[in-house]
Amino acid sequence: MYLLAQFVEGVTLVFVAIVAFVVIGLALTTMILVTKKKFVRTALCEIKINEDTSLTKTVVGGQTLLSALTSEGIPVPSPCGGKATCKQCRLQVLEGAEDPLETDKGTFNRKELKEGWRLSCQCKVKQDLHVHIEERYLSVREWEAKVVSNENVATFIKELIVELPEREDVPYKSGGYLQFHVPPFKTNTDSWKETMDPKYHPDWEKFGLFGRAIDFSHLSSEEVIRAYSMASFPAEGRLLRFNIRIATPPFIKGEIVDKISWGICSSYAFGLKPGEKVRLSGPYGESFMIHDKRPLIFLIGGAGSSFGRSHILQLFQTDKTDREVDFWYGARSLKENIYQEEYEKLDQAHPNFRYHLVLSEPLPEDLEAGWPKEDPIKTNFLFRAFEQGQLSKMDEPEECLYYVCGPPLHNSSVLQLLDDYGVPRENIVLDDFGS
Repeated sequence: MYLLAQFVEGVTLVFVAIVAFVVIGLALTTMILVTKKKFVRTALCEIKINEDTSLTKTVVGGQTLLSALTSEGIPVPSPCGGKATCKQCRLQVLEGAEDPLETDKGTFNRKELKEGWRLSCQCKVKQDLHVHIEERYLSVREWEAKVVSNENVATFIKELIVELPEREDVPYKSGGYLQFHVPPFKTNTDSWKETMDPKYHPDWEKFGLFGRAIDFSHLSSEEVIRAYSMASFPAEGRLLRFNIRIATPPFIKGEIVDKISWGICSSYAFGLKPGEKVRLSGPYGESFMIHDKRPLIFLIGGAGSSFGRSHILQLFQTDKTDREVDFWYGARSLKENIYQEEYEKLDQAHPNFRYHLVLSEPLPEDLEAGWPKEDPIKTNFLFRAFEQGQLSKMDEPEECLYYVCGPPLHNSSVLQLLDDYGVPRENIVLDDFGS
């Protein structure tokens, strides 16, 4: 009887716990729904754009201003995908502006905040708004391009080449970018082998990256848009190139964390096959060439190769520049180096162009082929190699113009180094999507 009583008591406690859990869950759900109904307006709202009544849009409230405008065919630039890190989706809300958020306060000064400047990716549409949008964004166009090729140029970086329809062109400038519109999709990393040289397979196999099913068929009605710099330059016409690095889930103790998803757009791009179509919009950009006589120094790492190639080929193949140009590129190993042959040919053909390749982790085969492991200007992190190989020897580094693009750690290291040497921030063109 004693054991039976204990059993009944245990079952009762479990039952009570389950009931309590359900009740709390229902209470929280009700609270969320009530709060949403009270504070998030989902009724139709009117967005007046500039002073042109023909541009007025009627949208569903509750979404961000960025999403609302994009869904209405006005693709405001947002390279970081609405994470408030690139700070490029800036708009002026002339009427109906809510109090600025902390992200707004960290972006605009007091005068700008009073004038209604906001990050559209953070600004919610809760009522009728009157906004001002730069005219150049109102002329943004969309294209459906066909995939020509999608081969790996490094272990985790693809060169995606797409072609525009005949008689179509993108009026872009070197240093610009386009936005990819990502539809709902499914892919499996095994299928990516079709467009990947076998020499890149070992690292994927080492980290267990093949055989992974990626399902983004549930993407919400709010359009997913991501931006990528063009590796092409205008003279290449209807062929557009992009260097896209795959965004994998993080690794803990060498194991991939499946609970965290792969990058949406990079997974979509890696799964594209020749002949398939991709929707693009633009052009956008802030990191264009400043045309003066200052010497140019490019400090590029990883997939920043897009930004570097676009500028360099424009300078030497189209502009026929006579400016002094140093191009520093950082890669892990020779297998990870991108566009080496193009730069070496330019180095040989133009006395005012110097190509500096730096490897941080040369492979045994690189060393066997003669790569100088003990040379700190050849084997190092790029910012350290640049300092020893050029910066520390310059009399007036503040008189040069610097173009910087690469992974976040690369960018921050280079910016700190240049600051240490007294280079003013206005002499640095940083292509940073806030990743």
